[in-house]
Amino acid sequence: MKKVYITLLVIMIIVITAFIIIFLYNQNKGYEVVDINVKNKNGQNIYGVIYKPKKGGKVPVVIYSHGLGATYRAGSDYAKELVKYGIATVCFDFRGGSTRSKSDGLTTEMSFLTEMDDLETIIDYVKQLDYIDTENIILAGSSQGGAVSALVSSRHQDESSSIRPYGDIKGLILLYPALSIPEVMRGWYSTLDNVPETVRLNDSIDVGKKYFEDIWALDPFKEIEKDKTNVLILHGTKDSLVKIEYSRKINNIYSNSTFYEIEGAGHGFNGEKFDEAMKHIIDYLKNINVIV
Repeated sequence: MKKVYITLLVIMIIVITAFIIIFLYNQNKGYEVVDINVKNKNGQNIYGVIYKPKKGGKVPVVIYSHGLGATYRAGSDYAKELVKYGIATVCFDFRGGSTRSKSDGLTTEMSFLTEMDDLETIIDYVKQLDYIDTENIILAGSSQGGAVSALVSSRHQDESSSIRPYGDIKGLILLYPALSIPEVMRGWYSTLDNVPETVRLNDSIDVGKKYFEDIWALDPFKEIEKDKTNVLILHGTKDSLVKIEYSRKINNIYSNSTFYEIEGAGHGFNGEKFDEAMKHIIDYLKNINVIV
């Protein structure tokens, strides 16, 4: 019995020590991670986290949009780097964006348009936070999230719009953006009538016919023509999912963009490729005076 008590005591000491270490680590970090639950206009929940710098005053914010089938966690590595420079970062789950999403909605209800609505909801939310510098809102996104970010940014550049505030997006960071999706999807089926009720994409996510209906007539390359935002585009030369030629095309369409090809990188940036991408991002943010 004595040995059992000693064993339990040792376990308790280890657990308490671990909690103390974690507490001290979090105290020493220059940021905190805050859970958010944001309701859209229909009352559906959008889950996310904010990497919030602990320094006082208003701070810039990057809103990161994940790719198809991913989650808010896809932006965590970027957020942990950005917060070192005093930049808050919001990473959120699109409704129905993944089978692992913490937001409401089914994958078969998700489309470009629902994701654009989600991003608009998050933009409106961060503008209400008293510690956010609303003059320095940057959109960032990878793959489909990059395409959604690009489309939302362009619509915020529409001077004739009575719905969206004009020119309130300071910058746009596109990581291997999948603006090619509507063109590719139309190549799969000759007409909308031929699209089944559910389609498996990337061997990982089932989308509904709505996904195709909402992009069938969409020309994202035309949509972004009016965007005068300062844009950074990063794309891997070995990306087999979204061909780099599309980012080259996008770069030629934008009037104020910078494009870097990440040599040898695929559909995502890891290790040294991530470090290279991050350097371009930090330099870009310095260039547009978000980091001073």
